[in-house]
Amino acid sequence: MTRLFTYQTTVKDEWLDHNNHMNDAEYNRVFSNATDAYLGHVGLSESEIERRQYTVFTLENHETYQKEVNKGEDLTVAVQLIDHDAKRLHVFMTLYDQAEDICATYEVMLMGIDTNSGRPAPFPEDIAQNIEKEAELVDKEGLEQPKELGRQIGIRRK
Repeated sequence: MTRLFTYQTTVKDEWLDHNNHMNDAEYNRVFSNATDAYLGHVGLSESEIERRQYTVFTLENHETYQKEVNKGEDLTVAVQLIDHDAKRLHVFMTLYDQAEDICATYEVMLMGIDTNSGRPAPFPEDIAQNIEKEAELVDKEGLEQPKELGRQIGIRRK
């Protein structure tokens, strides 16, 4: 793994489905929690969101499922900033199991929102600077774009 921001969690019993592995909706929960942790990492913790009256909404997301995740398994989500502008973050997350196998991926577009107006708004200056630092880190890591990035759902015909 890289030096990118990571989020860690453990599969809870209530996250299991009738196949006795993590339900697909719970992958979204893990990625959503990882998003919140990442936003806290760049300076938008819950308390800062309330204080600044500024938040981030999800505009669109796409998940891929690559390996089953089981009860009690420790998970790590690596967060890679793909692109950003004054108001938006394009983020890619990779969920790893204890063996560091890729279990799922998550691509998301996030939008900064002024909670008073309910409208899109640029990131506060210090948050924007933190986002720039994240972008520089990704550049230094020299990471390739994930193969799942920008995937389209469809049936491939031969």
